[in-house]
Amino acid sequence: MRAGEALSKQPHLGSIRDGVVGSLPLILLGSVFLLLAAPPWPGLARFLPNVDALRMGTRACAGLVSIYACAATALALAKRRAADPAASVTTALSVFMLLQHPSPLAAGGLGLPIPQLGAGGLFPAFAAAIFAVETIAFFERRKWNIQLGGGAPDAVVRSFAALLPATTCVLIVWTVVHVAGIDLANVIGAIFAPLVRGSESLPALVLVVLIDSSLYLVGVHPFSVLSAAKPIWLAQLADNMAAVASGHPAHNLATQEFFVWFVWQGGSGGTLALAIQLLFAKSKQLKLVGRAGFVPAVFNINEPLLFGVPVVLNGRLAVPFIVGPVVSVLLAYAAMKGGLVNVPSAEVVWTLPAPVGAFLSTGGDVRAVVLQMVNLVITSALWWPFVRRYDRVLLKAETVE
Repeated sequence: MRAGEALSKQPHLGSIRDGVVGSLPLILLGSVFLLLAAPPWPGLARFLPNVDALRMGTRACAGLVSIYACAATALALAKRRAADPAASVTTALSVFMLLQHPSPLAAGGLGLPIPQLGAGGLFPAFAAAIFAVETIAFFERRKWNIQLGGGAPDAVVRSFAALLPATTCVLIVWTVVHVAGIDLANVIGAIFAPLVRGSESLPALVLVVLIDSSLYLVGVHPFSVLSAAKPIWLAQLADNMAAVASGHPAHNLATQEFFVWFVWQGGSGGTLALAIQLLFAKSKQLKLVGRAGFVPAVFNINEPLLFGVPVVLNGRLAVPFIVGPVVSVLLAYAAMKGGLVNVPSAEVVWTLPAPVGAFLSTGGDVRAVVLQMVNLVITSALWWPFVRRYDRVLLKAETVE
């Protein structure tokens, strides 16, 4: 708990997490454009704008996600450092743009590399935001700024106060990238490339569900730990969206959608299977918890089950809570890597029922629903003997009382 709390309070990681969350509405909107560009039911295409117009919506939202994440991260960190929010955001964006190496255009001008403004530029965007805000906060703490008197408007005072730190940030990055010729964006990307590639491996996917289940079992919410993976998940999802928008198949499995729709059905531990079985429990306790927790579990909210059964700190139910998600990861990994099911390429609201979420997140792939149902059946089989035995124990205790 102490380690998780320390991780959640780390200002830079917390700001990156908030920046990712702040970008999600635009990713969701881009996913809607992407789904409409290739609707699950082809007949809908007759009532929709042309494909190019819809894909332009995807590119404007998900295709420029690094810009939005940079601004949101800078704003979150500025609040933590008590720095000027407007100066922090604008300086961070200017630094991020200076990190880019312009590409020559046919007309003779220079253009920004669009892929580096999408999923490929997320980590440079986070670095630009942190560098800009920390520089501004450093100058503010030491009062190294231009002070205006004489009752000048507050907006003008703040603008002049931010002039020196903003100039310092811009000159440093401009000198390094465009004078010295060091491609900082690629350097930053290369530093995190092994982490991104490693997240795609089967051991990494299994490790995520092991961390999630293990922490929940001892009563610690895994959000603070797994939030460190959210930038990677967002980068992988945005990359999948860009691939589908360009007419190529998605290939990155390390996305939140992979876990939500094919592993954590009903919430952590695959507890939708548990919720279904509790409806047929014989003990009074489990029957009441099942009735109260079934509907929330359908919409991926399982706290009533985790703390009502309880699953937390309950060794009798630890095995299916850990093994079920691992088996689901193995099956989903094999199905998607084998090309049997589309890889998730769209973000949909996580509170949708699992079959609907699986269908929409994979671009209307019916096979995804079949995979989701297979995982649910297997997870149910894993839960059944443990739930049955626990139900008997509680029924016996209630009878004695």
